[in-house]
Amino acid sequence: MKSLFGQGTLALFIFLFINCLEKHTLEVVPLPPINYNTINFEHSMKGWELYTWPNGNDWNYSIIVGTNTLKSYNLVTENPVSVTGIDSLKKVLERLPQGEEIVWIGEGWLSQIWSDDFRDLMLPPEDIILEVNQYCQNEGLLLMIAY
Repeated sequence: MKSLFGQGTLALFIFLFINCLEKHTLEVVPLPPINYNTINFEHSMKGWELYTWPNGNDWNYSIIVGTNTLKSYNLVTENPVSVTGIDSLKKVLERLPQGEEIVWIGEGWLSQIWSDDFRDLMLPPEDIILEVNQYCQNEGLLLMIAY
C-alpha cells in the first residue's frame, strides 16, 4: 500500500506537532498583585468561601463572600481577591473581622455540587491546611474544611 504522505511531509508533521507541544506546556502564572491595604472586608452573614488550586510548586487562594448561589470556576479563579502563596493568604485573612467563618471548599464537596466542572480546584496538602487553620485560630477566625 502506498503512503499518502512522503518523508518530507511526515517530517514536517512531526516538527509542527512538537512545536505545538512546546507552546502549550503548563506555565506557572502568578496572579496579579493586590494592595492588601485597600481590602476592607465587612462582616458576612453567610461567611466566606476559600478555594485553592495548584500553581507550580505553590498554591493559589481565592476568598469569596458566602452566598446561597453556586460559584463558577471563572468566578473563583478570576476573583480580585486571589493570591499566590500562603504568606499572601495570611495577609488577606488578617483583613477579615474577628469571628468570621470561612469554609475551605475541597474537591469532595465540589464533585457533589459542581460535578466535573471544578477542574483543578482542590485542597492543598495537609501541612498547609494545618498551618492555615492555626493561623485562623490565632486571628480569631473559624475555619471549616469541606473535604
